[in-house]
Amino acid sequence: MADGAQQNNGGKTRPYTLNFTGNTHFSEKQLLQAAAEEVKMFEQHGLRKADIDDAAFRMRSAYHQAGFVFATVEYDYRRQNEKVEASFTVAEGPRVVLEKVIFSGNDRVGTETLLGFFPQTRGVGGTTPKIFFVESGVRSALGKVRDYYRGEGFVDVQVGGPELAFSGNRTGVTVTVPISEGTRYLVSEVVLRGDLPEEIAAELEGIRKEFAGIPYHARRRLLLRTELESAYDSIGFAHAAVEVEAVLEKTGKTTLTADIASGEKIRIRDVLVSGNARIREAFILRRLELESGDIYTNKGRMESFRSLYDTGLFSRVEIGLLQPRIESGTDLEVQVEELPTREYYIEPGWGSYEQARLRAGVLEKNLFGTGRNGRLETLVSVRAQNLTVSYTDPWLLQSNISMNIPLVYDRREEPSYTSEEISLSTIFSRKLNRNLSLSAGYQYRITDLYSLSKEADLPGNEEDYSKGAIAVQLVWDSRDDIFYPTSGLRLAGSLDISLPALGSDLEFGRITLGSRYFIKVKRDYIIGLRATAGLIVPFGEQDYIPISERFFNGGDTTVRSFEHSELGPQDASGEPVGGLGYTVFSIELRKRLYRNFAAALYVDAGNISPNRSLLARDFAPYSESGDLLDDTLKDFFSSFSYGVGMGFQYLLPVGPVRLDVAWNPDPDKLWGEASWVYHFSLGMAF
Repeated sequence: MADGAQQNNGGKTRPYTLNFTGNTHFSEKQLLQAAAEEVKMFEQHGLRKADIDDAAFRMRSAYHQAGFVFATVEYDYRRQNEKVEASFTVAEGPRVVLEKVIFSGNDRVGTETLLGFFPQTRGVGGTTPKIFFVESGVRSALGKVRDYYRGEGFVDVQVGGPELAFSGNRTGVTVTVPISEGTRYLVSEVVLRGDLPEEIAAELEGIRKEFAGIPYHARRRLLLRTELESAYDSIGFAHAAVEVEAVLEKTGKTTLTADIASGEKIRIRDVLVSGNARIREAFILRRLELESGDIYTNKGRMESFRSLYDTGLFSRVEIGLLQPRIESGTDLEVQVEELPTREYYIEPGWGSYEQARLRAGVLEKNLFGTGRNGRLETLVSVRAQNLTVSYTDPWLLQSNISMNIPLVYDRREEPSYTSEEISLSTIFSRKLNRNLSLSAGYQYRITDLYSLSKEADLPGNEEDYSKGAIAVQLVWDSRDDIFYPTSGLRLAGSLDISLPALGSDLEFGRITLGSRYFIKVKRDYIIGLRATAGLIVPFGEQDYIPISERFFNGGDTTVRSFEHSELGPQDASGEPVGGLGYTVFSIELRKRLYRNFAAALYVDAGNISPNRSLLARDFAPYSESGDLLDDTLKDFFSSFSYGVGMGFQYLLPVGPVRLDVAWNPDPDKLWGEASWVYHFSLGMAF
């Protein structure tokens, strides 16, 4: 029984009671959720009987959608004075299983093909779970069967039914679908008449061949017209008129005849821009594919439209020719409506190592009206402070290459040291296609190290250094979401090289490779796979790598059974020293539980190298870079540490808030590893 009350205009309380009997499959709460809108209307509009009638209909529909074909929901509505009582009586009946689907008359299309449009029924494959009968779902499948036939050229197909035969106890049903296929029509000939320019003769012949022999359906005329219009548009006939007729013979032969009037070519006399207040007209003109003197094409207009919208600076773009046309040409009008270009933001956050953090900044997307970007951003946390000033030209020299120049101050406390860095970079990037992007650049960085453990810097003695490096990175990303992906692949590889010729005190190369793969499986489970690795290769006489350049492992985004950077060898003070190589492998099973709540089970594995080789040498300094690299490679796939755990996430627009609990099944007593570790952070581990 559910009770409720509503205040009427006079301030009086109108109580009401909703009673349920006969429901076993659905609880009262579930039935009320099925009719939530109707119950809300009932409360807000004077407890009307009509709303109770609608609510009963919604409840009955919920039963039908669950396979209770014979379910009924009756109600009794009583009003006495100011009190209303509505009693719902449910007769659920049996839940009906879709036992079999039988087709008749399908001589040209196989039964297995048609069954593919229906839910799998028992008896197909032998291990398929029960599929409950929902009539609306079956009728939807029949519509797909009809569409399939028509797409294959059966223009006159008739798909009857469904004819339903229930079992004696009404717990199963066999669906029979009678089909009258009719004649299959194929395009036998494409006839082009009218203005046929010689310069696109080859393209027109290609269109003829493309359509010849394919199944005919009503949309073929539209598709032929569209392709012909595109061909004429490519040579400047933007307003070519194409009319297509189809003649169908009883034998199935179909002739498509296109009558074409090319019209006239239109030359653009001038480009007129309006609506821009803060953005310079020159910037808009540079984004257009059409300019003064060009022959007007619809393709050029659409590419210009997309180019302007892709800047992110406009809420509305309209491009068209001005009338009337004149012999010297026609003006092209570009009307725009600008978006706000300045954005202020404050983003609080939390990391298991950094703890409380706050990011704040301002972004200007239209510096000096040129469409270039400027950003000022600061990040403050318990263990890190950062200030970044950057300039970005999204279209360097009017190309598709983006240039970013960031000036960064960064101070960070790590378990083994504290670093203070100032860097200036120039980074060029380009999106090669929808999923693939390439970036390359140069960075000069000055690093000061302090608060070092005495044994931490192995084996060098320098604490401060300068580094000049060139770097290149290639990324393939087809994930459907960057915060909580359910499918897709991300591959990334990078290489950076530091040399004295580049202004560096160091001489080494760094390679990193990483992959993340997400698969959606049954019942909306997601399998996430990760593999990442990195290697530092010393050059020349470089027989040590400063601690701030080495790889570290462990934490909320690597092997989660360790605190931040705690996986791997430690110095005599118990502080991590990192290494020249690392690996991380993960497998994770994710599931959205309810609305924005999700959970995950995972296994992580990873290492740092050199590891045992350092212990064998008693952490003695290396005298040659070759020995250091040899020990790194020897330990690269050894001494793995593991993490097994469970995570909980609450999904936010800026990424999930995440709690991970991880167990180390084999803690190394030598390094004092813990058995259990907890992480609370923002964002997924990968």
